[in-house]
Amino acid sequence: MDHPDDGRKVFILNPHSVVRDELVDAILSAEYELYLLDDAQAAMRVFKKFPNSIVFINIDSGLKDNEWESYIRKLLAADVFENLSVGILSYNTDPKLAEKYLMEIGVTCGFVRLSLGVQESTRIMLQTLEANEARGRRKYVRSRSDGDKRATFNFKQGGRDFAGVILDISSVGMAVRFEGRGEIKSKTLVTDIQLKLRASLVRVDGVVLGRRDDDKSIYVILFKHERDGKAKRLIRHYIHRSLQEYIDRMMGHA
Repeated sequence: MDHPDDGRKVFILNPHSVVRDELVDAILSAEYELYLLDDAQAAMRVFKKFPNSIVFINIDSGLKDNEWESYIRKLLAADVFENLSVGILSYNTDPKLAEKYLMEIGVTCGFVRLSLGVQESTRIMLQTLEANEARGRRKYVRSRSDGDKRATFNFKQGGRDFAGVILDISSVGMAVRFEGRGEIKSKTLVTDIQLKLRASLVRVDGVVLGRRDDDKSIYVILFKHERDGKAKRLIRHYIHRSLQEYIDRMMGHA
């Protein structure tokens, strides 16, 4: 189970193609822990595992109108889902449909009209996530990549080559273990660190903060990069993909 300080997982069930692009980028940039689900029945297993989550459901496809209504009523009525917050995504502009979901069925995270455009839909969703304290006390989403041999780094410093594995990473920094007998002083500025995050090669500068108190073989490096530049975006997408794999396995997709 998640600790409440870690924030709430955010799911989009049956996402529209527009959601998979611009909306996903915006939600990841705001440092929410986002997952995409494509199977309504398998999603029930995920919600049972993470009952304090937020889910936005696209009701425009996948199931018939009455099937989505029945599904959402079930989510809201079952005791096991009592802390699950539900919102609706739809291009349907019929005010009666929105009123039914909001007033009669009782969804708590709004009825987001995608017909208003991606920018406005994004603004509403981010506002809803903020109101529901989806970030918790955690400022940045982190992926523990220990064991992922495709998450590595290397850089040159003082005429020496340093390389190793990334143990965990967020958009602002990482914990690493050097290969061999790598040692480096705290507060050292390192330029042109190359991160190999599976298929992505990301270049960043950073500052070595020092060793971790609980394990002196682990160093913490803080990134120095543009507020929302390309490197940050690539790191966030790697984190999103890494976390998504765990959910996909739970859904039976791996």
